[in-house]
Amino acid sequence: MEERMIDDEYGRGVRMKKTKDGFVDVTDELAKDDEIPETAGEEIEFQFPVMDGEEDDEDLVGLTPEEAAALKKRKEEEAAARKAEYERLCAEGETLLGENNFGEAEKVYEKALGLDGQATVASVGYWRAKTADFTDPDELIGEYVEAGIESLEYDLGYEAAEIVKRDYREVFEKRVTELTAEETPLAKEVEAKQAARREILSARRKSRGLVFGLVAIPTLVCLIAAIVLGLKNFTTPDAEYIMPTIVLGCVFAVLFIVFLVVANKFINACRIYRINERLSSTDEGERLLAVRAYKELYEALLVSPEEETEAEQD
Repeated sequence: MEERMIDDEYGRGVRMKKTKDGFVDVTDELAKDDEIPETAGEEIEFQFPVMDGEEDDEDLVGLTPEEAAALKKRKEEEAAARKAEYERLCAEGETLLGENNFGEAEKVYEKALGLDGQATVASVGYWRAKTADFTDPDELIGEYVEAGIESLEYDLGYEAAEIVKRDYREVFEKRVTELTAEETPLAKEVEAKQAARREILSARRKSRGLVFGLVAIPTLVCLIAAIVLGLKNFTTPDAEYIMPTIVLGCVFAVLFIVFLVVANKFINACRIYRINERLSSTDEGERLLAVRAYKELYEALLVSPEEETEAEQD
């Protein structure tokens, strides 16, 4: 039986055996079994030891079974110690909360946060301490009023966020009511003042726009006339248009200065008008935006998981 070695397109050595039907690639798994002659060979099987209940761990690479077992035991002991310390700190924090010692409770829970992957109990306790057991919920909301409900849930942990939503729902409902009561008259005041300023600023913008147009037109006419007369000086032998060109050039220079002043005033009038349309342009408007942002986040905390699911489906 004839046998050849060739390189395939990837540069690998491929062994070819010649059968009665021609050459067959013995490395080709797609070749039919009856096309590949059977060859006697010993089947080799490799087995790798796997430690029961052990996931891939880079720390175990190169260790003997005894060293790996010792390392595993040490890690389990460290995990148990962290869990015990976590539970101790959470219990201590709960005691401090019961004593209304919120400052110390916050420090204790902050230590506990780094000892557990989810740290649900510590996360809830930390924010209970930081908000004086949610008598001042704005302390929590203020940190996420710009980032939104998604960031709040992510930082607290989704399970901790659900606990906070459930246990302090009445607090959040009360804040929504308070913020609505503040928003309604404040919005009326802000909108009334904005409308009054809008009327004045609109009239100013129109008057300055009119002046801008009255100055822009003669400035442009003088410029065009000066250019036309200046070009004619090159077509006449006695340059009779020199003086008119100079006069028009001087007039244009004066008008252009006036034009720049008027244009600046017109642009400022337009800019101030646009600024007035933004609520953030006044202290009252800033307060209204803040009230609405706080209210929106509180309302998001009142949405139940079932309502969130229905909203996503819709």
